[in-house]
Amino acid sequence: MGAVKKILERWVVFRGGLAVFGTLARMKAYGLAGAMSKSSAKLNLSLNKPEVATSVDELGKTWVSLMPPDAQHKFKFTGSDEKTAFTEIHIKCPLRGSGDPHACYHLMNYDRTLMEKVGGQLIVLETQANSGKDHCKLAIRKAGEDISDLVPAHENN
Repeated sequence: MGAVKKILERWVVFRGGLAVFGTLARMKAYGLAGAMSKSSAKLNLSLNKPEVATSVDELGKTWVSLMPPDAQHKFKFTGSDEKTAFTEIHIKCPLRGSGDPHACYHLMNYDRTLMEKVGGQLIVLETQANSGKDHCKLAIRKAGEDISDLVPAHENN
């Protein structure tokens, strides 16, 4: 199982899945993209068995730890305040410059599934799809916390 885990956690495998899920989301095949990304996230969770986080800092750090080990430097926990962990994704997203933040919302179902399992909720604040930036900005709060002050990228256009 250890060898299989190492293969499945490799950056190249992650990128392949990202490309497929991104293509499906761009084609508006949201149901299929969502189901596949959720299944992929569940596989990640079964391989890594993360514990429920007890603080916002732990939520941010756990999110990073669930990313491919050979590319974790591209997934950054940038800090937190009393309610929110802030993270960034510094990979070239297949949706970069597409102008389609709704596809991003569906693609990020993977990350939301990961965070739900560890007691969090994830909101994309800025997406490469339409921000013109080379990274995405995310907010993570504990499950059940009010998120009405956070404007998701797919609702801000």
